[in-house]
Amino acid sequence: MNNFTFHIPTQVHFGVGQIAALPEALKAHGATRVLLAYGGGSIKKYGVYDEVVRELNNAGLPFAELTGIQPNPRVESVREGITMIRDQNLDFILAVGGGSVIDCCKAIAAGAPYLDGDVMDLLTGKAMAQTTVPLGTVLTLAATGSELNNGAVITAGEDHKKLVLFHPGLFPRFSILDPAYTATLPPKQTAAGAADILCHLMEQYFNPAPGTQVQDRMNEGLMRVVLDNAETALAEPDNLEARANLLWASSMALAGLQLMLGKPMAGFPIHFLGHELSSLNDMTHGVSLALLTPAWMRLVMRENPENIAPLAAFARNVMDVTESDDMTAAQQGIKRLEDWYKRINMPANLREAGVPEDKLRYLADKVMEGRQPFGPLTPIDANRAEVIFREAF
Repeated sequence: MNNFTFHIPTQVHFGVGQIAALPEALKAHGATRVLLAYGGGSIKKYGVYDEVVRELNNAGLPFAELTGIQPNPRVESVREGITMIRDQNLDFILAVGGGSVIDCCKAIAAGAPYLDGDVMDLLTGKAMAQTTVPLGTVLTLAATGSELNNGAVITAGEDHKKLVLFHPGLFPRFSILDPAYTATLPPKQTAAGAADILCHLMEQYFNPAPGTQVQDRMNEGLMRVVLDNAETALAEPDNLEARANLLWASSMALAGLQLMLGKPMAGFPIHFLGHELSSLNDMTHGVSLALLTPAWMRLVMRENPENIAPLAAFARNVMDVTESDDMTAAQQGIKRLEDWYKRINMPANLREAGVPEDKLRYLADKVMEGRQPFGPLTPIDANRAEVIFREAF
């Protein structure tokens, strides 16, 4: 196990009714004027908005609203939020929604104090934020883990390029996680969120390193929790125990990248590939990951026999495969994973998801823009990326 430093400054209020903690949480972090940010109308339809506004009023805090934040959040929404903070002297950001809303708010938090240029300077690495506006979250979707980490992904440009932003000041000051707020999600969002959580876990699990037993056993347990509780939540949408377990698994999957501690960071290849699918046709992030994961697994097995062992361990410890032969076990594990995706109603392939075949090489080339070959087990280049896209097609 390699040396590491671990720190998560986010305070978590977990459970039904924890929105009542909002006034004190805001006051504890010096909020006096709040930017309330959210996406579409679902938080109003299902009462979350009313509860948040009630608590803001209880706290006596004025607020301005940034609405319409899209899935795969756009830099245009980031700029709008930055302008609101500057023009209205807002000093705290409250993100109400899922990962897209939170990521947008993180970029706003970094961009608002940056006066030497446009927020794209920060997103492209041309400059680094020196300070950030504090933010908190009220989570409505178990998926990205953005509520407990300091990263964000923003979509920019005509080609919908995905840009990643990290900064130590972007950890939320607090996150309110009420499983009841996720019970009204459409089944597709619940399923895609579960696929996203599972992929976060798998991408860390398949960054192997000697001596990381704590990280890997924790990871296996979380993966099993996601596999079991996603199906329960879909069959019983009001099952708050299943919702709670998915919600906490989402947070734990990327909480300060704790499951990567002590491991080399070789990148998240499935996520990098999936970002290109989302940039092409706004495919839901979790759906893109579900479509690509089995194809990535098969490619790394073919490329190097040494990669069979970690896939066999996944098959036995997570997918309950009992086969003693590693190759057979790994293949059975991939098949069981594909069966799980089918049971939660993920599309069968890229074709079914509306990806044109003539775009596959374009996607493979695009994923390599500004990158060297990436990923653990087998580094992905443009040719291997194309193989994965075609196998998933």
